[in-house]
Amino acid sequence: MNEPYKNPGPPKAGPSLLACLNCRQKHLKCDGKTPICGRCVATGLECQYTPSRRGYKGPTKKRRANASPDGTDTDFSGSFDPQSAGLVNIPQDWNNLQNSFHYMPTTTLATPSSGSPGLTEKSSPSQPILLHNEPLTPESSSAVPGDGYLVDTFYTYFHPSHPILLPPRLYPSHVPPYLDHVIKFIGSHFTPAASSEHYRPNVMSSVMEQDASVEKLQALLLLAIVLHSRNERDEARDCLATAVNIAFQLGLNNESYAEKMSEGDPVREESLRRTWWELFIIENMLTALGLQPTAHTGLVPLVVKLPCEERIYQDGLAPPPAPTIKEFDERIFEDTEMCFSSFAYRIEAARILAQVVSIQNMIDDQQNNVINIDVRITAWFLSLPDSKTELLRSDGLVDEMMFQANMVVNGAAIYLHFPRSDLLSSPAMAAEVICGHHGHGSIPAVSQHAHAMKAVKAATEISTLASIRMPVVKHTPFFICALVMSSIVQLAACSVKAGQMPDPSRDRLTLTIGVFKSLGRTWAISQVIVRQIKAVARDVMDLGLRPTADIDLNSDFDRWLDSIPR
Repeated sequence: MNEPYKNPGPPKAGPSLLACLNCRQKHLKCDGKTPICGRCVATGLECQYTPSRRGYKGPTKKRRANASPDGTDTDFSGSFDPQSAGLVNIPQDWNNLQNSFHYMPTTTLATPSSGSPGLTEKSSPSQPILLHNEPLTPESSSAVPGDGYLVDTFYTYFHPSHPILLPPRLYPSHVPPYLDHVIKFIGSHFTPAASSEHYRPNVMSSVMEQDASVEKLQALLLLAIVLHSRNERDEARDCLATAVNIAFQLGLNNESYAEKMSEGDPVREESLRRTWWELFIIENMLTALGLQPTAHTGLVPLVVKLPCEERIYQDGLAPPPAPTIKEFDERIFEDTEMCFSSFAYRIEAARILAQVVSIQNMIDDQQNNVINIDVRITAWFLSLPDSKTELLRSDGLVDEMMFQANMVVNGAAIYLHFPRSDLLSSPAMAAEVICGHHGHGSIPAVSQHAHAMKAVKAATEISTLASIRMPVVKHTPFFICALVMSSIVQLAACSVKAGQMPDPSRDRLTLTIGVFKSLGRTWAISQVIVRQIKAVARDVMDLGLRPTADIDLNSDFDRWLDSIPR
C-alpha cells in the first residue's frame, strides 16, 4: 500500500511551473522536480511530464488556415479537438460528452509490469501519454499522439453497439493493460489520427496469454467482433471459441454468477449479465455467417437475467430488478403490458436466428419447424410494444439495440426463406461474397414463390434500415453482413427478371453500395464486399442485355417484382 505523500521540505515560495501527469490527473500540487517529482518518489509511481507550453499563444490565423494533416501547424492553444485530429463524424456535443467522462485513461500503453506483456515495440515509457482533455503539443507524435483519446473514441463509436464494459462515467482509472490495448485498438479504427496497425501486431496474443477472467472474456469478445470486421475471420473464430470456453469455465451462464461476483455493485452486476448475453448474441451471429457449425452458448439453459434499458446503464444508475427469460416469453399472456429493455428484444432476435440455423441440416419434420419459426418471426414484430416500434428516439438518436434486433430478425427471415426459394437458381448466386453464407437449398415448407416473397420482404426491410439518417459508422459492423444478404436476395430477384431492375431496387442497391463505401473507411471487410457486390450487380445487369428467349420467366415472379413497393 502506498504511503501518503509528506512534503519533504519547507514550502516553496511559489507554485512550480511544471506538474507531472500523475499529479495533474489527481489534481494535486506537484513540486516539479525532474526527472521524478517528490510525490511520485513517495508513492512509487512512474513520473512523466508533458513539455511546458507557457507563453505559447496559439497559431496565427495564417498558420491555422494552412494547417497540415501531419499536425505540424495544428492549433494547440486549447483542449484537444478531435475534429481537427481527423476523427470522423464527431458529434456536435463532443465537449459535453468529454466533460461527462469522469474516468481517466491509464497513463501509458506500454509500461508492462513483470507479469504483463509489452504491447508494441513503438510504445515506450519515454513516450508521453496525454491525459483526458490535455492538449496535443507540437512534440506529440503525429502517427500515434497521446492515445488516451482513443478510449473516448471507443465509447463514442463502438460501445453503444456492444455495451458490455462499464459505462464511461464509471470506467475504472486502471484496467488490465491488455484490455486497455484492445479498447485503443478498436478506437483507432474510427480516426485517421491513429493507425490501428500500430496496435494490431500483438493485441490478440497479449490477451490470449492471460489467465481466465471476465476481463479476458470481454477483451476476446470485442476482438472477435473487430477482427471479423477486419476480414480476419480465422482469428475472430479463435477469439470467439476461447471466449466461450472461458464463459463456461467461470460459470458466467449461471443465474447467480453476476450477483456473486459483483461485490454488491449493481452496475458491475449488470455488466456481467450483459457480457454473457452479448457472447450469446455474437456467437449466434457468427455461427449464422458460417464461422463455426454450432453455437455452444445456446446448448445450456438460458437462466441469466435480462439486461436493463441503455439509458439506465449508460448513466451508471442502479437498474431495477432484472426480469427473466421466462417472464419475457410469457409477456403476451399478461393482463398488463410488461416493459422489457431493447437489449431483451435483441436477445430474442438472436434466439430466433439460432433456431433458424439449428434446422438448416434437419431432415425430419423440417417443414413444420419452418412454419413454426416463420410464425415466431411474424409474432415478434406484431407483439412489439409501441415504445419499441420506432427506432428513432425523441432525442433524434437511434435505439441501437432495437436497430440490431430488427436487423437480426430480418436476417433470420432471409436465412429461413432464401434457401427454400427458387432464387438460388439465379446466375447471380454463382458469385462468392463474404458474409453471403446462405446454406444449401432446402425443402420448401410452402411454395418456393412464397418463400421468395418473404425473403425479398426481409431484404427490403434491412436496406430500409440503411436509410436512417445517422452516421452509419455508429452501427454495429455486423450491419455490413446484413446488407450483404439483403443485396444478394434483391440481386437474385432482379436476375430472375433477366436483369430488369426496377427503380426502387436500383435505389436501394445504390444506397447499400454507398453504405459499404462509407463503412469501408473503418472496416476492411466492407472494402472487399463492395467490390464483390458491384461485380454481382454487373453480372445481373449484363444478363438483361442477353437474349431472353431461353429464360423461363414465371408469371408470378413478374407480378411479384412489379409489385415491390416504390
